[in-house]
Amino acid sequence: MSRHEDFLLEIQTEELPPKVLTSLGTALKQEMEKHLQKANLSHGASQYYATPRRLALFIEKVAAEQAAQMVERKGPALNAAYDKEGKPTPACLGFARSCGVSPEQLTILKNQGGEWVGYVEKMPGKPTIALLPAMAQQALAALPIPKRMRWGSNTESFIRPVHSAILLFGKNVVETNLIGQHADRLTSGHRFHHPASLKISQPKNYASTLEKKGWVIANFAKRRTLIHQQAQALVREKLGEQAKIIFQDDLLDEVTGLVEWPVAICGHFDKHFLNLPKEVLISSMQDHQRYFPIEDAQGKLLAHFVAAINIESKDLSRVVLGNERVLKARLSDAAFFYETDRKQSLENRGAALKGIIFQAKLGTLDDKTQRLIRLAQYLAKELKENEALAIRAAQLAKADLTTGMVGEFPELQGVMGFYYALHDKENPAVAQAIVDHYRPRFSGDVLPQEKLGCLIALADRIDTLVGVFGINQNPTGDKDPFGLRRAALGVLRILIEKQLDLDLLVLLNHAVSYYGNLENKETAVQVLRFVLDRLKGLYQEQGVEPQVFAAVMAMNVSSPYDIYQRMLAVQAFKKLPEAEALTLANKRVSNILAQSGEKFSHHQIDSSLFENEAEKELAQALEATEATIKTYTSAQYTLVMIELSKLRTPIDHFFDQVMVMTEDRKVRENRLILLNHLRALFLRVADIALLK
Repeated sequence: MSRHEDFLLEIQTEELPPKVLTSLGTALKQEMEKHLQKANLSHGASQYYATPRRLALFIEKVAAEQAAQMVERKGPALNAAYDKEGKPTPACLGFARSCGVSPEQLTILKNQGGEWVGYVEKMPGKPTIALLPAMAQQALAALPIPKRMRWGSNTESFIRPVHSAILLFGKNVVETNLIGQHADRLTSGHRFHHPASLKISQPKNYASTLEKKGWVIANFAKRRTLIHQQAQALVREKLGEQAKIIFQDDLLDEVTGLVEWPVAICGHFDKHFLNLPKEVLISSMQDHQRYFPIEDAQGKLLAHFVAAINIESKDLSRVVLGNERVLKARLSDAAFFYETDRKQSLENRGAALKGIIFQAKLGTLDDKTQRLIRLAQYLAKELKENEALAIRAAQLAKADLTTGMVGEFPELQGVMGFYYALHDKENPAVAQAIVDHYRPRFSGDVLPQEKLGCLIALADRIDTLVGVFGINQNPTGDKDPFGLRRAALGVLRILIEKQLDLDLLVLLNHAVSYYGNLENKETAVQVLRFVLDRLKGLYQEQGVEPQVFAAVMAMNVSSPYDIYQRMLAVQAFKKLPEAEALTLANKRVSNILAQSGEKFSHHQIDSSLFENEAEKELAQALEATEATIKTYTSAQYTLVMIELSKLRTPIDHFFDQVMVMTEDRKVRENRLILLNHLRALFLRVADIALLK
């Protein structure tokens, strides 16, 4: 065996969940590389492969054996290893025997702690082929599989039943068992095009053998690109350059995870279905059939779709016809629901919400709706929005959950409420708020368009957060069945990005009062802490330093938008040339005030007690600065910090020339009051002392 060999691991299974292929492949790659690094085995580039029925990893030029290591064994202290005559003591002799050497072969080890006898032994590295079985088993066991399964009489478990395993190092099979299968060099190709076994002669031939002989494109990224290219070429050929495929990244990944040999097809449906809302058509194609919708240059849906199938059929027209029939049935159902639902207004559907449980301890969706109405009315007053529209939007927000369309297409909740509200001649702003109150649905999603939608979205999320915390069902670990983390992030994004300066604690207390008697008496405080913890994570992702966040949060502000504005001001302050000196000065002032332990009999600065020109200079500067700051609005924190930065010179002069803790009690107290005024000015924005 040469000094380096290529490595291949493949696990062939029943059909894997298509949405997790990339995460499984990435995790397998990372885990195996981690084990190689830990074993001090060098290697070249690596590539994972993932198809519906296999998960594989190829790593080139893995070292054939570990490098030899010098292992140092530490024995007794030098003064205890030899007697006065220089002869080895029993302790030294015993240590030498344990090392399998004579005392003469021992050496002296030294460090700052002292001197010892020791033995340095050269340990040869283990051959890689002997280490790979355990590495592969550990890497597979560490994959992020939320729910493992067992099959047959096997005690092993995996995400799906395993049919075969390959473990090659160079041209050699690594003898071991992986997830209940004896590892060899055999795999199989496409389920229909090449179900027979394929022999992999060496790792570097894996992908090419599968593609050329087995009708399998093992590389996920290559398969994804091929689907994209095939679909675009086919649509251009059949519908012209103006036609545009709606490619959704998540759907493209899922379709890639469903096929091993992709073949694009283009079908159509009856044009009269275009009378359905666009979202219904897209949901039918994307969410239910895994088809890609097609639109024209103006963004209007065409009565066509493109899909990727997993077989190169001899008669593609029949395959296309079959797919068209399935879609027609789905769209016919949608058309029926759409027509039937509109026979009853959203307002009249409200009574049906009494029969739908929101949460066993928190009542029905009708109970939730009544709370939404009250919370929406309160928010409308605070945000100076139309109260009547807010009440109406809250009243109808959940009504479409009783419709046949949403029952069949749950992902269209809110969307169908929008269309049905317009059909009922509701105010367009109310209709828009119904669809908007579910936004943002996921990370990075758009926010509600108008303020009315924002307040209903806030009311909905706040009500859920308060209710679930109120019955002590707080999220734990990875478990968050009510999506409270997502709800908290939604609240934060709406308040900050829509510039809504609302006191979250006050809002939470209102929401608590609408529930009546909740089990958890600390609900509002706990929810506030939970939401602000999400804010900390949000800012960390954006690169905001923890010290900046701590400096702002020390002010105990409970308006996320106000926190955001203070954060911007502190970040701008940090860039000023005076920032470092003022931060140190604030820290010094904070420490002096804390250590003094004095309680002031008053808080007025007495200029008659000044003994130094620097005291007078600082007092006058503080007075002038405070007068200027008063001319700013409460949210102009950046301007406040810029103004405060001008205090650097008088502050430096004060500390250079004045001893604060003088023996004279009145003078000392007056100087502490002066510093207290200084600190109070900075605390209008943040605790700058925490920036260091």
